[in-house]
Amino acid sequence: MKVNNIEEFKNISKEIDEILNDTDKYQRLYNVDRKEAEKEIQRYSGYKDKAALGRKEVRAHIINQYTIILKQLYKLDDDGVNRFIDFKTLQNNNVQTVFEMLLDIYDLSELINKYNLFVRVSEKQMWDIAIKEESTIIERFDLTRKLKLLSIFIYADVYGQDVVDTLQHHKISEIGIIDKDYVYIVYKGNKLHLEFLRFEDENVILNIQKKTTRNAVLNYDKSNPTLVTAKDNSSRITVAGFNATAEGDLYYNERIFNLSKITLEEMRDTYHTINNLVYSFLTMNQKGRGSHFVTGSDMGVGKSTFLLAMMEKVPDMWGIGILDTQNELQARKKYPWKNVLTLIENPDRTIAQLFEIMLKMARDVIYVGEITKPAEVAELVNSSLRLNAGVGATLHSKTPFEVVTNLRNLMMRTEMYNNSDVAEADIARGIDLVVHLAKLENGRIIVDSIVEIEYVEQETFIAPVEEGRFKDILYNLARMAQFAVLKYIYKKSYKYNVIIQYDREKDDWIPKNMPSSEYFSKISRYLSAAEIEGFKSYFIESGK
Repeated sequence: MKVNNIEEFKNISKEIDEILNDTDKYQRLYNVDRKEAEKEIQRYSGYKDKAALGRKEVRAHIINQYTIILKQLYKLDDDGVNRFIDFKTLQNNNVQTVFEMLLDIYDLSELINKYNLFVRVSEKQMWDIAIKEESTIIERFDLTRKLKLLSIFIYADVYGQDVVDTLQHHKISEIGIIDKDYVYIVYKGNKLHLEFLRFEDENVILNIQKKTTRNAVLNYDKSNPTLVTAKDNSSRITVAGFNATAEGDLYYNERIFNLSKITLEEMRDTYHTINNLVYSFLTMNQKGRGSHFVTGSDMGVGKSTFLLAMMEKVPDMWGIGILDTQNELQARKKYPWKNVLTLIENPDRTIAQLFEIMLKMARDVIYVGEITKPAEVAELVNSSLRLNAGVGATLHSKTPFEVVTNLRNLMMRTEMYNNSDVAEADIARGIDLVVHLAKLENGRIIVDSIVEIEYVEQETFIAPVEEGRFKDILYNLARMAQFAVLKYIYKKSYKYNVIIQYDREKDDWIPKNMPSSEYFSKISRYLSAAEIEGFKSYFIESGK
């Protein structure tokens, strides 16, 4: 962090860290006995590791301890703090310091929206924002808040993620580092280069890579130059360096899964992601234990958020099982009243074994946060076909009409499937709906279409008629020829049925085709005939 009087700042940072690691110094400062001091220091050591792995409340506790020390030991008042951060004349500070002031008042997403920040955020833009917000900054920062901000700088310097430390707890999708002079964030699918943020040297980036990948099974080093792991707060960390990058560059990406709990009702009434027709259909699907994939071609289009909203509509009397790589969905926290179990993929258990454990725990509905591996698809389809479990997942797909092909290609990489026709048939029989999301030019996210994957029966058998009237024999031959030509022309065991389509000109959702009789037959096991007929009538009426 670029504060004023950097040498004095570094000395204070070092002294505070020593106090929280030295029994005698800790004992004198807090006036506790030696045993208690040793216990607290040991606890602090564990806190540092947890804070580095994304535990926001632990980070806040450490910063609070720093604030107490600054106040009690260093007796810092307003003038004392102003030696490091000038709150009287903002222009006397480094731009990174002013940026942190703004982040202490606003979430970064608010600044982006308020000032229409886009693609490249320059130092001049940040100063312009600071000048406009100067009165708010001066008003908000009393002595306690000033000390807290200085403590944040100390923490980021001693044990945090340097200039990107605060960003990890803001409402953005990703933090990325390409080199010491290139830091970017992702918000609503757009990458913004924060040109004014930079690191002192590459060693700082390497230190961030190592401390944030502590949960990985392997160590990040020359033998393992790329790693994908997760922090304790479920943020996904991807790092690369050493001989895996051009000229030994160090890359860092932190995917932040601070998914908001947005209900289908809010999507309908507040965000206009869906309308009442879509809402009625999807809630009926969940009540009928229909299987669904949420797809989209863009990053940050809200697939996981939508999947969570769908999960809320699973009846509370059913058990939900989730297979995830690092608990990205955090469904248990968001829906504490639901019967939800989450199993995390790990080197000691295959995906198939985790699914088996789930099913032994009587899971009625099974979810995968994001389909990335062949076994995930195979086991989801297997669960849907064998155990009558409703399944749900997200998947990257350009359009809904590539879903079967994408899933089939994944399934063919497993030991379970060696025939593409069989794989496609199982997908068509196991997966009911594709809910495809898209982002409009104004940034609004909408359900672009809902498409049914309809199974086409290919095993129809027509017995030849060898005796009887000549007319009947000819009729039978014609039927056989017609069926043979149909199978020759259309060999697929599935077809796509567009049920609802969003019309951009009308800004409305248009009912296209009624779901198939096979779909209604499937969900009728959990829905009454009256409920199904009620939806059919509403669908037809909406079309008028």
